[in-house]
Amino acid sequence: MFQRIVFLLAVFLPSIARAHDGHEHSPIDLAQFGAVIGALSGASQLVLTGVAFGLLLLIALAVTVKKPQSEFAKAFLFFLLSAITILSTWVLVDRTLDDVRLSPTGGPVHWHADFRVFNCDEEIDSLDPSGLSNRIGTSEVHEHGDLRIHIEGIISAFTEASLGNFFNVIGGELTNERLVVPTNNGLVVMENGRMCPGGRPGTLQAFLWSTDVSKKPWVASVQKLGSDFPDYVMTPEAIVPPGDCVVFEFVPEKEKTFRTCEQYEAAENRGDLIILWPDLGDDIRN
Repeated sequence: MFQRIVFLLAVFLPSIARAHDGHEHSPIDLAQFGAVIGALSGASQLVLTGVAFGLLLLIALAVTVKKPQSEFAKAFLFFLLSAITILSTWVLVDRTLDDVRLSPTGGPVHWHADFRVFNCDEEIDSLDPSGLSNRIGTSEVHEHGDLRIHIEGIISAFTEASLGNFFNVIGGELTNERLVVPTNNGLVVMENGRMCPGGRPGTLQAFLWSTDVSKKPWVASVQKLGSDFPDYVMTPEAIVPPGDCVVFEFVPEKEKTFRTCEQYEAAENRGDLIILWPDLGDDIRN
């Protein structure tokens, strides 16, 4: 029995390496290697950990059934344990190097942007996360119920950091005519033409607050995004501000907004940011 299990392990281990795509990579320095290790995706880690754990269980079963007596058997078990660790680590790192090589950013990113959503004049709060992951979405694109877009890790295309992709990933939807937001009370749907209180038809609009960091203190201003706003890719910033603040409003058509994000107002109160509030005309700033 012991010999059969050992034989199966010896046959199975090389298949792990053969299953990899075999791309060649140039050598990397220790700093890059450390960044790669930190960016390994949760799914890849889970799969490789499961395979390695299964192999270790087989080895434990083999040893329990019949303890190896010969020096050859002991040496071979040591080889198997070492091979499991080395091969699983190699496959993970090599796969991640492929992702880094193909990524438009050249490596892991950590970007944030805040957002707010108003359905007519009612502000919508997003779904609170549950479970150990404490997030809604994927490891690369998610939120934590904090009304903040998180882009973390290695992305394969800049479109992963677009507004439309974010809402799709968290279980909603965003087009230039329709916004669906998952909440604790189910999906909230905003679609052009639906009436707001007062009998006026609502239109989905997006307003972008961005920050000019060339000035001291920083200066923030707002613009209304065009109809292609679902394709907008967030500014690559880790901190908000200067990271973006995007305000979605399903209201009668307008050109300006008085609404911004909490972190923008906090920065203004600290004196770190000057907000150029628009001239709202007949609008009333809350």
